[in-house]
Amino acid sequence: MYYNVDYEICSIIFLVLLVIMAFNKGIMESFQSRMFRIYLSACFVNVCLDVLTCYTVEYYDVVPLWVNYLLNTVFLSVQFLLPTIFVFYVCFKVHQISNTQVGRVCLVCLPAYIGVLLTISSVWTGYIFYFDSTGYQHGSLYVFLYISAAVYSVSTIIYTVACRKKLKRTQVMNTCWMIIVAILPTAIQYVVPNYMLSGVGTTASVFIMYLTSENITDYLDTTTGALNRTAFLFHVRDAEEHHILEQIFIIALDNFKIVNEVYGMEGGDELMRMLVESLQKEYSNKRVFRFGGDTFAVTLEEKTEGNKELDSIRRIIRKPWRLHDMNVELSACICLLHTIHHSAEDLIPAIEYAVSETKTVGVNSYFEVDETAGDKIVRRKAIEQAMMTSIEAGQFEVHYQPIYDTKNRRFHSMEALARLNVPGYGYVSPEEFIRIAEQNGTVIQIGILVLEEVCRFIKQYNLKSKGIDFVEVNLSVVQCMQENIYKDIQGVLEKYNVPSEMINLEITESAAAYSEERLIRNMARISLMDVTFSLDDYGSGYSNINYLVDLPFSIVKIDKYVVWAAMKKVTSRMVLENTISMFKDINLKIVTEGIEDLEMAEIVTAMGADYLQGYYFSKPVPKEQLIDRLEEGYLENLLQKA
Repeated sequence: MYYNVDYEICSIIFLVLLVIMAFNKGIMESFQSRMFRIYLSACFVNVCLDVLTCYTVEYYDVVPLWVNYLLNTVFLSVQFLLPTIFVFYVCFKVHQISNTQVGRVCLVCLPAYIGVLLTISSVWTGYIFYFDSTGYQHGSLYVFLYISAAVYSVSTIIYTVACRKKLKRTQVMNTCWMIIVAILPTAIQYVVPNYMLSGVGTTASVFIMYLTSENITDYLDTTTGALNRTAFLFHVRDAEEHHILEQIFIIALDNFKIVNEVYGMEGGDELMRMLVESLQKEYSNKRVFRFGGDTFAVTLEEKTEGNKELDSIRRIIRKPWRLHDMNVELSACICLLHTIHHSAEDLIPAIEYAVSETKTVGVNSYFEVDETAGDKIVRRKAIEQAMMTSIEAGQFEVHYQPIYDTKNRRFHSMEALARLNVPGYGYVSPEEFIRIAEQNGTVIQIGILVLEEVCRFIKQYNLKSKGIDFVEVNLSVVQCMQENIYKDIQGVLEKYNVPSEMINLEITESAAAYSEERLIRNMARISLMDVTFSLDDYGSGYSNINYLVDLPFSIVKIDKYVVWAAMKKVTSRMVLENTISMFKDINLKIVTEGIEDLEMAEIVTAMGADYLQGYYFSKPVPKEQLIDRLEEGYLENLLQKA
């Protein structure tokens, strides 16, 4: 009756070889979806049962009836469930939908569950199959098996094609091909029942899955050879599901931009590859991940000694590196997190928080995130959410602080300062949320929104007519590094028809130090638009006079801490006075920040400061209040009270 059982036996052998190949290739790693293993196992069981039931049915007179009923019940139940397993595979592995949608997928699989119940009940009802005096027979509802498989197959293809914008083209094509190669042999078998081909179809489907969707390269960072961020996420979720506690070391390289600038991007990539190879040699390929950029992760079981592993990682980082026949030194900030304190969902925010805190301390620093960091991580998430809300709304709150002209005794400009009101926390410091924005990449969008708000303010109140020569707008480090920043600025000015001379861009010393070559190029382009520049916070960090020689700054803003120190110590006052004199000699205008009372204002004015800024004149306020402060009466009353 069954002419080609040999095809099914060949399928069994092929599936066994496929399992061996999968393990040898390393495809069954912990970060991989278990759906591949489940589907492979189900297909293997299905084909084995297919062959077995064929033989038991063939020898119907010899094999006990209950054995035939049992084997056929299990076989047909697996046949009903195979499409549902494939649906789960496509949804959670290929399309990577969230775990919260499991209930919906289970509901979609309801027809298959009904088919299983009908199969089990066939022992009494004969709906799907039954045995009579002549042997095995199809029941009245047997066609439901083919209808169910067809519905799931067609629905999965439609769903995959509908989601094509969210998927890679290869994922769409592979999913469709897997379904087609499974359907065709089954369809042939339906037309010609004597030819057993369903096992061939499922085996071919598994083989395509093996060659494509489960390809290990999907989880590799091709630049360094480390496992990538996707693999890291799979790994931590899998560890959580299996209740495996781990400690995760995050390695964030210090000032790696210098390596890229000196040796080029290829040299930087080569150095990262060498670092990854050393880490993999110490901890195995399964444990080393490239988290992103110049940040890496090493996952270890919690039972390992943290201090010992920290020393080991530091030893690897600090060892001599040879690149282009030159010795290169590496340093890195290292963070340690314990999964006992963080769920897989909360781990990414915890890592970002840890890296941020460690970088704040300085190079070669170390930071361990313990259970007490929860509140800070929640705060960071709240700040990120507030930023995203403002970005999605297309506007960002801006306050303004006026700047006093010592020669003309009036407000001549103002500084625009971004403000963020976080629900539950109130207004947070710009130093805090801008640093977070730089890390998550939203600072560019925030910068443009702030500039747009400034332009709207200039246009709405015609600030030029109120004596304001320009508004100072801060540029972050990340913005300064963008190749097309000048196009973004030009686009906003043209959109609101604001004269370019009404904008002055503030750049901090840290930004100037980050990549002077690129900054020179960007500033040169922006200068052609007649936008001017200020060097902000001079004296707070590098205090390198070369920035003022090489870059087209017209104003220097002396940091408030330098001014405050001059009010307390004679030597500090001499430093401030000589600094102001030096800058004036090279035709730079001076703004002294942090002026809090009349005495400070008079002292720095006597030193030759051109402009004064501080709480004595006004704290940063919303634009409506700032307009009130531009009225003549406000400044006159302030100076008379003094």
